[in-house]
Amino acid sequence: MTINSQRELEQAVAEFQRLADAPAASQEERRRRELDAEIKEYYVRCGNSLRPGRPEETPY
Repeated sequence: MTINSQRELEQAVAEFQRLADAPAASQEERRRRELDAEIKEYYVRCGNSLRPGRPEETPY
């Protein structure tokens, strides 16, 4: 699956987070690694067009 939109990215990140405790060598861990690669590839391809997630912290 290739991530092609902001909505698909959000869904992929949510699934990635749900699989955080996947056991080693399981199908869930394999899926988590696939999602990680897809998310990273999307950021490389579309990173400049993404809206910021949160404002930068203002130093005191």
